Amino acid sequence: MSSEVGRLREVLMHVPGQEVSIVNESNYRRYLFRSPVNLEEARREVEGLIEVYRKEGVQVHTVEGLTDKPNAMYARDPFFMGPSGAIISRFMYEVRRGEERAFKDKIEGLGYPIVKVMEDDEVFEGGNAMMLSPKVAIAGVGERTNRKGLWSFIETVKSMGVEEVVEVQVPINVIHIDEYIAQVDVRTIVTVRQMFPWEAMDRLQRLGFNVLPMEYSQLPGGVSARLCLNMVALRPLKVVMGSGCDPVRKALESEGVDVIEVKIDEVLKGGGGVHCLTGVLRRDQVSES
Repeated sequence: MSSEVGRLREVLMHVPGQEVSIVNESNYRRYLFRSPVNLEEARREVEGLIEVYRKEGVQVHTVEGLTDKPNAMYARDPFFMGPSGAIISRFMYEVRRGEERAFKDKIEGLGYPIVKVMEDDEVFEGGNAMMLSPKVAIAGVGERTNRKGLWSFIETVKSMGVEEVVEVQVPINVIHIDEYIAQVDVRTIVTVRQMFPWEAMDRLQRLGFNVLPMEYSQLPGGVSARLCLNMVALRPLKVVMGSGCDPVRKALESEGVDVIEVKIDEVLKGGGGVHCLTGVLRRDQVSES
């Protein structure tokens, strides 16, 4: 995969099952949730997103089982698909470890190569990196990706032909960079002005990217409340995003972006949005020009 916006062709997802019922009022913080989740509603929301993908011609595969892993529905995090194959994550928290093995097995079963499996001291989660073009990636370092994980990611994607990885520091109030960074066109990145480092913006602009800043005040409840920038591009200038983000939707539409909204109110209780739910396996290639 060489961008976040090439036409989406194939994804890997997990429909939540009884594992979500493990999370209750006494342990939801341990499981990294904001609150307990209603299983049936969460299932309907994920299945609704899958239906959107299939209507758009996207092939959807699912990982089954994971009956003791309530976070498994957030299929972006166990792996990162680079230009030559998958990088398998190493989770920061024990409650998520084991998800990556199930996703690795499924990815291999689908015929995709595994290029790298993160080692014990290399903490890296898939939501903390994006391919922006065949030659440029962006990656965050913070609570869920340590310095060794970042270095390993950089080394691995450079072995795949990536020439530059733009590093960003993940703020303490978010988990992954996909909470406040999204790519909506071949050369257009959307982010939050008050959170995106000047050095990263300057470097991206020098590399030919247009950085479109949203104001923090445009995000209902703040960055993490509805995860309004946690969206998935179906192709350049067409995205799927969670409902309840009218200021962001209107700003995107004013820039020529076609927006499909889906309900994710229950899914948000686990701390993830549309991008978090979607493990991208394959997109069409995009050109550097």
